[in-house]
Amino acid sequence: MNNIFPTNKPHVSYSEVRCWKECSYRHKLLHIDKIDVFKPSPYLDFGTQVHEGCESFLNTRTIPKDQLLENIRSAWEKNGFDDPVWVKKQPGWYKYHPVEEWCKWASNMWDDVPQFLDDTFPGWEPVSAEEKLYEDIEGKEMKFKGFIDVIIKTPRKNGTWKYWILDWKTAKAYGWDRRKKQDILTQAQIVLYKHFWARKNNIPLKDVGCGFILLKRGGKPGNMCELFKISSGPKAIENARKMVRNMIGPVTKKFFMKNRDSCMFCDFKDTPHCT
Repeated sequence: MNNIFPTNKPHVSYSEVRCWKECSYRHKLLHIDKIDVFKPSPYLDFGTQVHEGCESFLNTRTIPKDQLLENIRSAWEKNGFDDPVWVKKQPGWYKYHPVEEWCKWASNMWDDVPQFLDDTFPGWEPVSAEEKLYEDIEGKEMKFKGFIDVIIKTPRKNGTWKYWILDWKTAKAYGWDRRKKQDILTQAQIVLYKHFWARKNNIPLKDVGCGFILLKRGGKPGNMCELFKISSGPKAIENARKMVRNMIGPVTKKFFMKNRDSCMFCDFKDTPHCT
């Protein structure tokens, strides 16, 4: 199958599976037709630098704040995110904030992360940051590819360790709403990471927890971080694995359908690629 899978890749990622699940035709345009619709985004540039700082803390217990904040300012200048002309072109839901406000949010997040980890995961020790997964998909001649933001371990009273598979997510000041927290597709990411990482390292699933660390834009200092744990028992894992397996067959057969319920925020909406 590796030689005939339409994406010309021997692997799939969570983001690719999610894209297919939301709209298989959009997946075709992006991953098979390779149509580039990338647009600069303040959320993306901000999130990238925040992640860099958090990763640095896990690896070195230090955060190069000055350099990362300068990277944010450079991205804003390069892409014109403070330019009134650019702001005016954004959709109605977009709320403008000047670059220094974004920098303040990032700085506050990094200030809160060390104490948050200490309070939430007493005695924690780092295992790895940005660990690569490249694992066999059961029953398919394909690999699952991913990168885990955070893997830490915490001591138990019986002398063993509990492992935590975690993902940094920047969010609004109040975190995630109920709809987001109940979104099965969002939860599937961390569930899949747990499954493949535990299997890769031969660690019992019962010894691995998982969740998202929400980093809140506009949150109050001292309350910039929130742990959202994900239920990841056998049923949740099997459902996530099934989602991956179910994607491979239709894509291999080049079966694609437009999901009109996913059009609202799609970059292909009202373009020649999708009418």
